[in-house]
Amino acid sequence: MLEVVKSSQQLIKESNMRLVFRLIHKNGCISRADIKKITGLSATTVSSLVEALMADGLVEECGVKDSNTSGRKAVLLQVCADGGYFVGLDIRKNRIVADAFALDFTSVFHTEVPIVKGQKIAMGILHAIGMVSRNRRILGVTMGVPGVIDTKNNRLLSSTVLDAEDARDVYQTVSEAMPDVRVILKNNSGLVAYAEKEFGADEQVKNLVSIDIDDGVGAGILIDGKIYDGSGMAGEFGHISVDFNGERCQCGNYGCLELVASIPAILRKTDCFSMDELLKKLEANDKKAEEAVSSTAKALAFGVNNIVNLIDPEFIVVGGQIRTLGEFLLEPLKQCFDEISLIKDKYIRYSVLQGNPVTMGGAKVVFDSIFGI
Repeated sequence: MLEVVKSSQQLIKESNMRLVFRLIHKNGCISRADIKKITGLSATTVSSLVEALMADGLVEECGVKDSNTSGRKAVLLQVCADGGYFVGLDIRKNRIVADAFALDFTSVFHTEVPIVKGQKIAMGILHAIGMVSRNRRILGVTMGVPGVIDTKNNRLLSSTVLDAEDARDVYQTVSEAMPDVRVILKNNSGLVAYAEKEFGADEQVKNLVSIDIDDGVGAGILIDGKIYDGSGMAGEFGHISVDFNGERCQCGNYGCLELVASIPAILRKTDCFSMDELLKKLEANDKKAEEAVSSTAKALAFGVNNIVNLIDPEFIVVGGQIRTLGEFLLEPLKQCFDEISLIKDKYIRYSVLQGNPVTMGGAKVVFDSIFGI
C-alpha cells in the first residue's frame, strides 16, 4: 500500500513540475507568485518545483519584476535555453538531415549525412545524432521517415522512397543506443503538419492537412491539434489513384498520385533537371512545361477533393519543393478544385514555414511528449 501511495505522490509531483515548466516556457519571464496564482499550487510547492527545475538546468532566474510598491521585488524565471536540446531528423532517399533545437526552440546546429549504400540507415542516423549532440545534453530525438509505420512496434513497414529493409529497425537501434533519451518514430508528413500548427501562420487551427511534395507525395493529418497516424497508413496521399488505367506504382496500385505529382515525376514530364530549370521554362511560356504543370495541378485537385470529402479540414497547406513553381501551380490547383468540389471556398495555400518542417515538427513533437504540452 505504501508503494502505491508513494507512486501516486511522485506522479502528482511530476505532473505539477511539467505544469510549472510549461508556464515558464510560455510566458518567457514569470515570477513564482504569478505561477502560484495561475496554478493554485501553494507557495511552498511552487518554490520546491522551481528549485528542482533549476537544479536540473531547465530554468534560471532572469531579473526582477517591475513594481510601484516598496519592498522586495519578485524574481522572474525563464527557461534556460541551453538546458537541453531536441533533435529532429528528416530521413530522405539519399541523405539524413539533422537539426538541433535549444529549449527556446532556436536552431543551434544543422548537418546532412549521406546514406551509404549497403550500410544500415540506423548507422547513418546515429552518426548524424553524434555530430549534432557534441557537448549538448540531448533530451529527445524524433525520426521522420517517408513510409508506413507499425505504430505499435515502432517499425517501418514499407516505403516507396527508402529501402524499407535497411530502415526497418531504426527505432530499436537508436533507442537502444540512447537509453536515457526519448526517441520517437513518425511519418515525415505528419511532422510537417505538426510544424504548420506550431510554427505556421495559423497557429490556432486544430484540424488541417499538410501535403508534402518532394521525392514522394505525402499528407500529414492533424485532428484536434494532434497527428493522426491511424494504424500507420494515415497520410499515404501519394497512393491515391488518379488514373485507374495509369502506370503501375511500386505500392502495387495503378495511376498513383505520386507517379504524376512528385518532383521526379514532374521533372521527367518536362525534360528538366531541376525545379529552377522548370520555373524558367514556365516564365518563358514554354507550352510543354505549362501543360505538364496544368495536368499536375488537376491531379492534385482531385486528390485534395478526396481529402476534403473525407475529413473536411479547416484548410490545406501545400509544402515541399513544389513551392518553387509558385502561382504557376497554385492557381490552377485552386481553380480545378473549385470546379469539382462541393465546398468552393476551401482554403488552399502554400506553407510559409522557413527551415525544414520535418525536423522542426519532429523536435517539437518530442519536446511536447516530454513536457506534456
